[in-house]
Amino acid sequence: MSYREENDQVILTMSRDDYAYVTFALGIATGHMLSRGEKADGIFELLNRLNEGNPHYTPYQVEARDHD
Repeated sequence: MSYREENDQVILTMSRDDYAYVTFALGIATGHMLSRGEKADGIFELLNRLNEGNPHYTPYQVEARDHD
């Protein structure tokens, strides 16, 4: 796995197994938040952004929210 920064962006390179683990961990966090009655829209939005360009991904539908 590697980490670098370029043009104010973080670029991570990881194996498919590491990527699967990251998405699994985000899924656990989402389940925990929902079980407590909290909204998990931020995690859904992050997952959608992480998977931009992934032809095997179906984006989550997230309700529009105000960004104050």
